[in-house]
Amino acid sequence: MPRAYKPLLPLWYLRAKLKLSLKYPSALEWRETTGRHQAGDMAGKWNSTGQYYVIRMNGDQFHAHRIVYYLRTGKDPGNMDVIHGDDNPQKDNRKLLYLFARKKPKAAKPRTTRSNFNPNTNPENG
Repeated sequence: MPRAYKPLLPLWYLRAKLKLSLKYPSALEWRETTGRHQAGDMAGKWNSTGQYYVIRMNGDQFHAHRIVYYLRTGKDPGNMDVIHGDDNPQKDNRKLLYLFARKKPKAAKPRTTRSNFNPNTNPENG
């Protein structure tokens, strides 16, 4: 089933705050110094429960690989999945990322019921 991803921040804003980097496995570094980080520091932290890098910006958390894909291509991935290749089990965002559209799920088959069952009748009322 397709996921509903949080909309990414505008591309112009991401380019003003971040830049692509081959120095760090998140593939992102900060452009400016603030109270929390220095310009040139790696942007993003490893999320060990989800097994990927995440970045906090403007009070929201984003998957770093989605931002990297957006910065590289200029194309917002929207609700499509951005995935790491099979040759990248470390989830290193410096490597190639792929856009993947999940198939829509098939409609569930109707459940078989007894022909005399009527869901609108209450057996307690006779």
